[in-house]
Amino acid sequence: MTEVVMDKAAITTADPEIERSTIRKVALRLMWFVMAMYFLAILDRGNISFAALQMNKELGLNAEKFGIAVGIMYFTYSIFEIPSNLILSKYGARVTLTRIAILWGIATVLMAFTQGPLSLYAFRGFLGFAESGLFPGVMLLLSLWFPFSYRARYNAMFNYAVPISYIFASLISGAILELNGVFGISGWKWLFILEGLPPVILGIVGIFYLTDRPQQASWLSTAQRNWLIGALERDAKATGVVHAEGVLRTITKPMVLLFGLCNFGLFCGLASLFPWLPQIIKSFGLPNSQVGFVTAIPPVAGLIGMIALSRHSDHVGERFYYAAMTFVIAAAGFAIAAFSTSPVWIIIGFMVANVGVYGTQAVFWTIPQSYMSRQSAPGAIGLVSTIGSIGGATIPIVIGRAKDASGSFTIGFLVVTGVLLVAATLVLIARTQLVKE
Repeated sequence: MTEVVMDKAAITTADPEIERSTIRKVALRLMWFVMAMYFLAILDRGNISFAALQMNKELGLNAEKFGIAVGIMYFTYSIFEIPSNLILSKYGARVTLTRIAILWGIATVLMAFTQGPLSLYAFRGFLGFAESGLFPGVMLLLSLWFPFSYRARYNAMFNYAVPISYIFASLISGAILELNGVFGISGWKWLFILEGLPPVILGIVGIFYLTDRPQQASWLSTAQRNWLIGALERDAKATGVVHAEGVLRTITKPMVLLFGLCNFGLFCGLASLFPWLPQIIKSFGLPNSQVGFVTAIPPVAGLIGMIALSRHSDHVGERFYYAAMTFVIAAAGFAIAAFSTSPVWIIIGFMVANVGVYGTQAVFWTIPQSYMSRQSAPGAIGLVSTIGSIGGATIPIVIGRAKDASGSFTIGFLVVTGVLLVAATLVLIARTQLVKE
């Protein structure tokens, strides 16, 4: 791809219209694609939640074995996350993100060939390997295209794909399960087949569509390209805390590790929102089709909360206090769900938890993005995401084991509540430390 050389003399105080038109064009070019990627990724991570309504009985899975199947994806995801992000930094988004999409689509289809717990673990592990680097890779990509003042809203827009995907999954998965027996194939296997093919197609499209950096963006005018490169360079100079440091030194800084622990809490929340909810709702005695509609309610609340919180955070320019507040909201939601026996209150608890978790996801990632320089960002963002993924790997197993031991989700959801409150505290500690630096 041809790289366009910037005329530095052209970087002057930008016409506000140049700024608006540039951001609008970049958003229209990139956001639909990365949102579609994340939408399909979340769909393929979460379809096991609905597959469980038939699969668990067919394969003989208890809650702990199901929790292992959910968590093992995050485990392999975390192992390969930093290498994948460093590869993205070296070879660009076009190669790395399209490879990720094609591989995870194949991994999802393979899950239709599951014969028992061990093969399920193997295919879920392969899915985690295939998806490794997706989220931090897109976070890195957005940091290369959007100046800091715009990142919260576009990070949030990217993350809108999560609740939208869960809403969509909830509405269609019950119907797909009704294909049970068509051509002699179980409904849960149809779920994996039909939802695994689209990312393969999207990955092939991305090979010809994506642009790695603004310098290569022939689809921007010269004035737009020069403004964008200049704005990003000014942002880079403003991150002087770690600008001149190498990747190894940066990823071992206490602040980066602190961000990682905050993200551990966030992933614990994310990995607890959806995997168990269809089974909980099914226990109310509803058919699969109605389970889907009820399961869609909490993600709708999460989407509304994410939009409102991210926009207000951008408006006031505050990140740390917002992230701490949304962690507390999420903790309150899981606490409500933990102590409730009424179906209505359980759904309300999950609605509150969705608002908090998705609000946190939208706001939190602007903090490490602003702290890292372009030189150190690939490894550092990868480490932050890796530590988070460990939370996603462990919490489903904890919840599953507690469910088998006690017969309810109370203990597991209270563990999630505690982790989220600790994460809220760590965000405030990070703010204090950053002020000192």
